[in-house]
Amino acid sequence: MAMQKHLSVRECHQRSITALGFHSARREFLTGFQDGMIKWWDLDTGALAQSAAEHSGMVTNILYWSDTKLIFSSSNDGTLIVWTSGAVVLDKIKLGNPIFSIAINFRRHLLVCGFKKHISVYPLDEQKTCGHVINLNKSFSDHQHTDIVSCVMSLDSQIYTVGYDRKFLIFDTYQTPEKICLRAVHCNSHAHDAGITHLLLVRERESTRILTGSFDRTVGVWSQDGQLIQRLRQFTGEITGMCYVASVKTVWITSGNSYPLVLDPRSGDVISDFVDTFQSQEDSPQIKQLICLPETSHVIGSTKNNQTIVWKYHKMGCVTVLHTKHPVECLSYTGKKLFLLFTGDSSGTVEKWKRNDLSPFTYSKESYNMEDTRPERRGLRCLQQTQMTDHTSKRPQSRLQRPRTAGVLRKGIILNNQRTSSTRTKCCGYTKSLFTDEMDLLVMAAESGDIYLWEFDDVSGGFPEDSAALDDIQHLIEEYNSLLPGASVADSLLKAQNTKGTLNKHLAGFTCKKVLAGHFKAVTALAVVEKESDFSAVYLLSSGWDRRLCVWNLQTCSLIETFSRPELDQWSDQRETACDGVVMDMCYCPKRKEFAYSSSDGNIYIRHFATVSSEMTLVNILKGHEAEVTSVVWHHLMDKWITGSEDGTIRIWSEDGSQCEKILHTKGVITCVCIDQINGCIAAGVHDTVRVYDPDSLLQVQCNVGHTDLIRSLIHIPEMKQYVSVSWDRTVRIWKAYYKTNNQHNSKY
Repeated sequence: MAMQKHLSVRECHQRSITALGFHSARREFLTGFQDGMIKWWDLDTGALAQSAAEHSGMVTNILYWSDTKLIFSSSNDGTLIVWTSGAVVLDKIKLGNPIFSIAINFRRHLLVCGFKKHISVYPLDEQKTCGHVINLNKSFSDHQHTDIVSCVMSLDSQIYTVGYDRKFLIFDTYQTPEKICLRAVHCNSHAHDAGITHLLLVRERESTRILTGSFDRTVGVWSQDGQLIQRLRQFTGEITGMCYVASVKTVWITSGNSYPLVLDPRSGDVISDFVDTFQSQEDSPQIKQLICLPETSHVIGSTKNNQTIVWKYHKMGCVTVLHTKHPVECLSYTGKKLFLLFTGDSSGTVEKWKRNDLSPFTYSKESYNMEDTRPERRGLRCLQQTQMTDHTSKRPQSRLQRPRTAGVLRKGIILNNQRTSSTRTKCCGYTKSLFTDEMDLLVMAAESGDIYLWEFDDVSGGFPEDSAALDDIQHLIEEYNSLLPGASVADSLLKAQNTKGTLNKHLAGFTCKKVLAGHFKAVTALAVVEKESDFSAVYLLSSGWDRRLCVWNLQTCSLIETFSRPELDQWSDQRETACDGVVMDMCYCPKRKEFAYSSSDGNIYIRHFATVSSEMTLVNILKGHEAEVTSVVWHHLMDKWITGSEDGTIRIWSEDGSQCEKILHTKGVITCVCIDQINGCIAAGVHDTVRVYDPDSLLQVQCNVGHTDLIRSLIHIPEMKQYVSVSWDRTVRIWKAYYKTNNQHNSKY
């Protein structure tokens, strides 16, 4: 859901562009020039459709009247021209004075014109019963302005005007059979420190805001009744253009730069760095004017060297883009009380992202490095003080020595690590992550073989008032226990206080306190077994390039079992290997109490979960993929296993894994797979594209483009109705999730 560049038209005319307009019904946009020329352009192709030179002076405004499909153009030659289709002049009206601004008041059926030192309103007469499209005999003027009226705007029965005299006026209109009258209900004589150049209406469901731009390099945000709400000062030059893009609910403002500044009108935050529209934009000429077509969601901009640029709404574009310094490898999130994203990159940095409460586009970021903590080591390798140099510099070398069996992803990982080796002198990069809400714990696997456990800092010392409040609540419960209806009120009070404590905790710092050291090569597969699966503790399953399968107790942070094959001799090198190839991914199924792990040998292995190796019996081996299986997930709505592979296929397997029921061909390397938790669609990272498929028809229902390198991880966040992906292109991208309509047997969410 983003605006993307659609086309540009170079060398529109020899003279400067002074006005922009549109004709939505004919899908055309218009440009007015300094010499009075007006040109019509095709909105889809940018081809010139019509041109006309009826004005003798500079064109100051072009206005589309949607009800009648007519276009008004005004000029400093004092003429107002009404155009029909095909650039045909319907009416030419001489008003005697240069016209600097025009607007239509639909409530009163009036045309409002701004002149020097006054404004005039004219009843509209599309049938020309009075001889013109406007009734000159019933006009009314107000002379409160003392300089050029640069902009006029209408909202309901009110008219808003601004001018070079720095005034901001609000008029109320009323009408009698004989005449029309204006009554000034608000006047700010010093709205800006210099002349006001632009006036913009931002009308949303929650509120209505008026924005003014000025030569003083500021933008004023005003309430509907003219009260100043905020003044924005982050502009480098005078304000030359403003428009509101309703499709993405943002305001674009130009002030002498090569691309507009993007503003969230709800919070007043500048969100240019969080939207994708201008991230990869090549250097372009300075943009001067802007206009948005409300019916088609196109934005037209004119440049200093007489070019026009057209941006188009793309519903599959990303909502928000977050930038990181290094290629991002893994992604997880928590929606418990507070929404947080966690990413791990190739330099060994964990980043915690929190969405701004006022703006859905902006995120704050906190970065954490292993170098800043001294965690306690647990596991088989806990006595090792230092890691082998080969393990801290790159992935296991055995993969390089077997190029024929090393998959596209693993070869890419090695190349990626070599590109960033200068940043990896002290800490290994992360490979996989997950967040367990039950433990409030972030689990991060690394290429060194270590698993890092990140916890929120204890805030009991930082928030004494919370502890006191909890004691007070406990005292009240004990004192009035006999009066409480059961435990319901007590539970509610404690739950409310615990919720507040959790929020404070999640807003506090983040520390790695323990490291699980049980693997000798990169850990690439993690799965959590929660207590809800009828187990007495929360367990973590891990595996990776050493093909070892470890079971950890997350509550005690101890290694409780390493899988071994009882049929092999205890001295065999293969005794502790879970499969013949590298383990790429892992998933636990609570319903069946089974876990599946995929391998570079092209197979997926399903085993019963147990804390004793001898009870981890093999249920099935899923065979059919022709290359490394990069992803395996359990589809909780269909009760199926879903797998993705470098062979370009997604396979849907029966619940017990006895057969492959469907094969979906994506025609690209599949790097990751996740399940839409609402509608059951299969979302996959296919090279650098997020593709969403209907699991029943196997048809692609959504395609999100924007990444420029391999997508490494993908999740669905049902609370936000969004997909989130991370990539080696050093970005985190957030997309609008796909939804099915009611006639597709699913409610819109």
